[in-house]
Amino acid sequence: MTELSATTSEVIDRWIDADPDPLAANRIETLRSDSESFDRAFGQPLRFGTAGLRGEMGPGPGSMNRVVMRVAAKAIANQLVADGLTQKGIVIGYDARIESDLYALDAARIFRSMSIECLLVEGPIPTPVLARLVISREAGAGLMVTASHNPRSDNGCKLYWSDGLQIRPPLDQKIQRLMDFRNLPRSNELAIPELVKKIEARVAISEYLGGVIERTAHATEPLEFVYTPLCGVGAETFELAFAVAGLAPPIMVASQREPDGTFPNLPFPNPEEPGTLDEAFITANHHNLDLILANDPDADRLGVAIRDKNKWRQLTGDEIGLLLCDFRSSETSGANRIAASSIVSSDAVAVLCKTRGIEHKRTLTGFKWIMLPVVEEPNKQWIFGYEEALGYSVNDLVLDKDGIAAAVEFVRMAAGLKANDSGLIQRMDELALEIGVFESTQVNVRLQTNQSESKMINLRSNLPESIGSETVTFVDDYLNREGLGKSDLLVFSTDLGSRICVRPSGTEPKIKIYIEAQDLNVSTTRDLSKTRLRCRKRLTAIANDISSWFS
Repeated sequence: MTELSATTSEVIDRWIDADPDPLAANRIETLRSDSESFDRAFGQPLRFGTAGLRGEMGPGPGSMNRVVMRVAAKAIANQLVADGLTQKGIVIGYDARIESDLYALDAARIFRSMSIECLLVEGPIPTPVLARLVISREAGAGLMVTASHNPRSDNGCKLYWSDGLQIRPPLDQKIQRLMDFRNLPRSNELAIPELVKKIEARVAISEYLGGVIERTAHATEPLEFVYTPLCGVGAETFELAFAVAGLAPPIMVASQREPDGTFPNLPFPNPEEPGTLDEAFITANHHNLDLILANDPDADRLGVAIRDKNKWRQLTGDEIGLLLCDFRSSETSGANRIAASSIVSSDAVAVLCKTRGIEHKRTLTGFKWIMLPVVEEPNKQWIFGYEEALGYSVNDLVLDKDGIAAAVEFVRMAAGLKANDSGLIQRMDELALEIGVFESTQVNVRLQTNQSESKMINLRSNLPESIGSETVTFVDDYLNREGLGKSDLLVFSTDLGSRICVRPSGTEPKIKIYIEAQDLNVSTTRDLSKTRLRCRKRLTAIANDISSWFS
């Protein structure tokens, strides 16, 4: 292998000079004689995806590290200046992933060096707590250092703006263009840590609890359940939220209670991933309990598992969404109610809202879109928003998904059903008889980095005429839409009423395929089981066919 060019060596020298990590120099030095690794690290910088940056930790602008965080913070600071938000400033929080605290402090020092008001939460907190702070402190922006449910090797950040929502186009592209990797911020250019204004994590959590969590209006019998934060930051806030709500505390999965950025035995700390809830199943079986709740590492998602005929069943994001929407509709009233869900989520919530006289908005994926009606239509009563990836909004006090407030509502609902000699499975059957059967599944095709775009181009060039045994009757290509409705998303409709959505992930190198089969003509419980079986067979046929597209 030949030595790299002098220009390449200069790039490496500048990075080593700017990198505050004393161990980074040795890792970067190896790139001088390894062109392939150099190209991975320095060839393509991380780009803003779902309202922020996210990627595997490593050297160079192509990975997540302290230099990239500093470059991003400087770009955000310049945008705050351009938007006249320097006095409103920015609030900063972080989770318990490796180096999250260092990223957050580096960013805060950048903001202070540019005379921007900055408030850093001292201690790891859930993402919903930071999202609430943006609103309660009337900040110009909010920066949360987190990689949410990504693999343990990743880190990143999420950015909120002055309206309390995650950043949206064209703001994300403006900040992206301001990221300057030619002039890397050096440590001596940052404000000293002592100039950064801080608040304790418990104060931030208290602001969240006091502003978001309400005491349960009707006393119910205590409902025991198991909870796991998956070694993330949810445990303390979760327990306090249930105390404020006047609900029974959870039985914690002890081995996963404390925050641990290495996520032992949890390579993918995501409640959706197979095997992630194994410890929770053991704990629930030991205590003979029938309900498990789980947050992802930054506690903005909620996973649920229930015991069904002596077997554990993880509810899909769509099933949880339908149950919560049903509950929220029963807890609210009025002609001006509004709800929203993403285009890749089930049609069931839209149908339910129609039967209940609730306006429903169908949005692009991501809570920056799902929560937009709260800002754009403030005179309407927000009751619920969700996306199938375990994200739920049960109030308009946090303008993002909130796995803790959603958990409180879910337990209130489950306790109410139990008090009426009912249960979650029975309620799902009742809803199916009311609005029809909606069965859904998801296929994830993991790819090499930067393959997603070429895969989607190839699919557009070879659109299928049939999927499984069903004829494609319509293809909606969201790249052909104008304005904010434009997205790299294909939606296929079939003659049997199935819907298939295909899009690249905004946070990981993979293609995500969402499949739903529906049958609206169900009248009896006996018909219900047969109809579900037919829909599941259709799902299997469609999923098997689609998997061959990307093999």
